Amino acid sequence: MFSNQRLIKNLVKKISQVERETLDALRDGRVEQEAALTDRLLGSMEHVLNRKQIAGVRWTVKTLTDRGRGSQESVFGADFMAALELSLDGYQVAKGFLAQSKLIEPSQTFSQQEVTRLRDQCKQMLSFSPASFVFLYSQHSGIVVVPAAEVLASRDCNPHELTSKNMASFYREHFECFIGDHQIRKATPQGLDELRQRYEARRLVLLSGSEEDETYNAVQLSLFDRS
Repeated sequence: MFSNQRLIKNLVKKISQVERETLDALRDGRVEQEAALTDRLLGSMEHVLNRKQIAGVRWTVKTLTDRGRGSQESVFGADFMAALELSLDGYQVAKGFLAQSKLIEPSQTFSQQEVTRLRDQCKQMLSFSPASFVFLYSQHSGIVVVPAAEVLASRDCNPHELTSKNMASFYREHFECFIGDHQIRKATPQGLDELRQRYEARRLVLLSGSEEDETYNAVQLSLFDRS
C-alpha cells in the first residue's frame, strides 16, 4: 500500500475537478457521445497527470483503437488502459487496469443486445487482466466504476444496479495500490502488446496440458493473473 495521504488527496482532488468539468460538458450538451466523452475525460486527466512525475508518481493512459475487426478494442474488449508508476525512496511499483466505458442513465432501459455486448467485452478484458472495469457516465449519478467481474456474475440489468465506486474513490484506491494489475506496467502500444503476449503464453500452457492436468493448469492460470 502507498500511504502518502497528502499526495493522494492532491491527486484525487485534481481528478475530481476533471470529473466535474467533464460532467458539465455532458449536461450542457457540449459532448453527447460516449467516445467523445471518454476522449474529453482522459484528455483532461492527461493534462493534469499524464507524463508528469508528481513527487515520484506518474500516471499514463492510452485510448485503444476502435475501427475495424482487428482494432485493439475488438481484441481486448476495452476502450482505454491506464498505468500507475510509483518511484519513491524505498518503494517502487507499476500497475494498471483495463476499462470499457458506457454512457447510460440509471433510469434507462439496457437492452438484451447491450447486455450481451457488455458481457462479451468484460469477458474479453478479464481474459487479459483481472483488473478490468466498466466506467458508467451519467448526468444523474456522475461517473461510477463497476468491476467487470461483477457484470459477468450479474443478472441481466442496467449496470447502474451493480456494485460500484464513485470515480474519486476508485482512483484513491488505485493510487494507494489496492486496485491494479502488476502485469499492466505501461499504457502504451508496447504495454498492450506485452499484455497480449502474456495472454497467448497462458493459453499455450492450458492447451499443452493433458486432460488430467486441466484443473492444475487452471489453478496456475488463476495464480498468475493475480500476481
